Amino acid sequence: MKPIGLYIDFPFCLARCSFCAFNIQGYREGFAGRYAEALQKEIAVYAEMPVWQEREITSIYLGGGTPSLYAPGVLTGLVALCRTRLPMAADVEVTLEAHPATIHAENLSPLREGGINRLSMGVQSFSDTHLEALGRHHTAEGARAAFFAARAAGFTHIGIDLIYALPDQTFSGWEATLQAAIDLAPEHLSLYALSIEEGTLFDKKARAGLLSLPSEGDAVAQYQAAQARLAAAGYRQYEISNFARPGEECRHNLLYWDRGEVLGIGLSAHSYLDQEHRANTDSLPAYLEMIASARLPVDRVEKVSPEALRKDRIIFGLRKTEGVPLELLEEDVSLRQTADRLISEGLLVIDHRQIRLTSKGLLLADEVALAFI
Repeated sequence: MKPIGLYIDFPFCLARCSFCAFNIQGYREGFAGRYAEALQKEIAVYAEMPVWQEREITSIYLGGGTPSLYAPGVLTGLVALCRTRLPMAADVEVTLEAHPATIHAENLSPLREGGINRLSMGVQSFSDTHLEALGRHHTAEGARAAFFAARAAGFTHIGIDLIYALPDQTFSGWEATLQAAIDLAPEHLSLYALSIEEGTLFDKKARAGLLSLPSEGDAVAQYQAAQARLAAAGYRQYEISNFARPGEECRHNLLYWDRGEVLGIGLSAHSYLDQEHRANTDSLPAYLEMIASARLPVDRVEKVSPEALRKDRIIFGLRKTEGVPLELLEEDVSLRQTADRLISEGLLVIDHRQIRLTSKGLLLADEVALAFI
């Protein structure tokens, strides 16, 4: 059976964070309830399609937004619907993105009992000063309490997301946040450099000269310190931003980096199926109206040529520390010439018939990706 991932998007949040440029909505019970019903209908429509021949879902990812704002019964009901209507691997990974302010003993136990077996906690920082600047609605102690509650509820697969290179963040401050995360012993850690996105609160502050950001050199120092400290703590870096205990790599994310097939459900969700990229509408009213009319909410479809797919597999696959098979480049002279140039510049290396980023290449991964486009 061919593995496929299922992504279900929940666009509602407590409030927009200072760094966020995603298509999110403020949480309103009426809209949120109608939206959950629409998700059920979209899943039911896909369940009747021939797309499932020779395919099996190996991962479900409930993302957003803040899906953990919903009552456990809504989330586990969707998971149960998927299990009932769609072909599912026996060991399917079911991840819930969780805001620390929204999870506690009362909802974590029913979530775990209802089939959600992995949490991705958006902690972002263990500094209350930085959490306030980021616009988060939790404290460092609140994040710890949420983590311990998840453990008590039986979650044995927990990931923590952190952001580095924050405004006014010192090297020692980043080390303190990193150590606080390590002390909790999660199975997985994702570390992202702050990106100033157009239209965000941070963008407006930066334009007004009100944001003091670390230098590029400081950001690199924070990243390299994290690599060393996490390796010493037993975490293996398996992708540019992701570190895990052995066997705890995120199966769903690996599908994206390997350019495997993923079906996206919900507002703004993207799919890759049958050599096509498909994107759902970005408009919540349009999404609800299309689902109510028994129409799929897809508004963009792009056929992917074999050449484009090969480039995608190289660009996304090189994000993994293991790289990609050398054969991918040997099929195209121009791609191999590009790789040879990047090897000469010290950004790529060939290792046991795999081509991968060097330590220097990990720092310049965007430039490597652009070279292959």
